[in-house]
Amino acid sequence: MRRPLTLPLVALLALSCSGAQRPGARDPNEPVPVLGICLAGEAAARANEYSGLAWHGDELFLLPQWSPRGLTRARSQPGFTRPWLYRIPGARLRAWVDGRDRSPITPERVPFDTLDLANNPDYQGFEAIAFDGDRAALVVERGDRDRMSGLLVTARLDRARGLVLDRDALALDVPLRSDNHAYEALTRVDGSWLALFEVNGMDTSCASTALRLDPRGGEPRAVAVEPIPYRVTDATAVDAERRFWVTQYSYRDVGDTAECERSIRAVGCFQEAVDCDPREGSARSVERLLELRDDGTAVRATGRMIRLLREERARNWEGLARLDHRGFLVVTDEWPRTILGFVPSADQPLPAPAPPCPSE
Repeated sequence: MRRPLTLPLVALLALSCSGAQRPGARDPNEPVPVLGICLAGEAAARANEYSGLAWHGDELFLLPQWSPRGLTRARSQPGFTRPWLYRIPGARLRAWVDGRDRSPITPERVPFDTLDLANNPDYQGFEAIAFDGDRAALVVERGDRDRMSGLLVTARLDRARGLVLDRDALALDVPLRSDNHAYEALTRVDGSWLALFEVNGMDTSCASTALRLDPRGGEPRAVAVEPIPYRVTDATAVDAERRFWVTQYSYRDVGDTAECERSIRAVGCFQEAVDCDPREGSARSVERLLELRDDGTAVRATGRMIRLLREERARNWEGLARLDHRGFLVVTDEWPRTILGFVPSADQPLPAPAPPCPSE
């Protein structure tokens, strides 16, 4: 008489026949496809020009840049009173990523009192956001061409008024004069804000600095940054080991070739070959996530990286946030359109593909 298969063996056979990919089966050097997350309503509009992602509790906040162009677009719409942010419950995002609910997500609008920042002729919009409880910090870009600077502004999240900026702001001087480059990424380390410059290693000395900013006041303190090729556009929160991830890109559709060539003139800056050949258009674009660590004296790459599988059109990733153990959430600005996506961690299986979003 044949004995029935035991339950553990049945489960093992089911796994082997299902084609499911075990977490350890992925090659960490292979590019990873980005799982698109469909947005619905006004939050999906390209004109939002997103520039940052950050968690407040279990709600993901999406920060539109609100550049002068974006404000002009919004003010032409009936009923516009002031800028806003958007938020999405974490449970809704996990349901999408896990495949339990793939219906389009409609983010909630959050009021955003920006005071009179946009009245300054040098104002270029918001580039990054990070939270510490109900307090937040944001980086504002200012200037034009190679005459750039930044501001660190703090804010409080009010239940009725939304995100309200404080009137005090801290000026951020850029480490080098470069066309339209300023501070694009922000995170929090040991009770201080850490602002990262957009390009690190472009000048001939390969010197680059981040700024450590004490919310209680005082002058910014320079922090050395290991030379890193390509732009740094957003940062996750820091983990217990002082590690965090940043989004990086070299966007050929816009024409970053000259910038890329300048960045590698300093021989020996970079441990990897930096590709500046524009002849193949977006096929030569760089889209990746890079892990960094603030060791207390400098910010250095850990060697961990996730390359994103490229599509026909290059994507300008401007926002990044972790999604617990699953991986990362990323968002584009407006190139080639608004895309909210998910990237699995290297030790996680690839999620099931999602159908195209209705607007695509």
